[in-house]
Amino acid sequence: MTNGSEVDRFVKDPSLLLELCLEVIDRLDAGSENDDTAAMEAQLREIAKAIDKLDKIGVAVPDALRAEKTRLAAALGISAEAVQVLSHLADELEELLKGLKTRLGRTSDGDTSKKPRAKRSRSAKTSNATLRDLIVEALRQHGGSCHKNDVLKYMEQKLDGKLLPGDMEWRETTRDHAWQNNACWERYQMTKDGVLKTGSPRGIWELSEDHA
Repeated sequence: MTNGSEVDRFVKDPSLLLELCLEVIDRLDAGSENDDTAAMEAQLREIAKAIDKLDKIGVAVPDALRAEKTRLAAALGISAEAVQVLSHLADELEELLKGLKTRLGRTSDGDTSKKPRAKRSRSAKTSNATLRDLIVEALRQHGGSCHKNDVLKYMEQKLDGKLLPGDMEWRETTRDHAWQNNACWERYQMTKDGVLKTGSPRGIWELSEDHA
């Protein structure tokens, strides 16, 4: 969270906030830009087939071949990760813009009649630290790796009867509840902190070796 002085800086010059958003988007987008994705996917499939064939006939697989498979898988995973984060960010910004238009009394059909100001919810929500602990616990229960939906299902069971008012607020753009949305953002932060692996297959959350 930003402190008061940082917020004041953006209040005095809101254009700085736009510049910051654009810089963040540009950096994320740099990880998603890969014109050779299709070729890399084809190479990965062929290498995987070759390794499988060698394994079946009992021939030692060259280390260079396994290394290339790992490199391609990691590169494709990073690209998919960036696209996923950008998509999630787009949904969040759409929700923010929708709220801003409501504050200005604007509707989708151009009606500018006065509307009540839509304040950002201040309802209590489960802390990010709690969400992080539950993500780690869920993954350990599944052997260190499982699909996002299984993680959220485990968390929902653990949070049954403990969810706070703000947790159950519905996010129309992302089609999920606030706690689920926050868990996905916390998962992204966990990859940056080295708790979860980067470059995992789409939809798969994995603990890093140091936290398994």
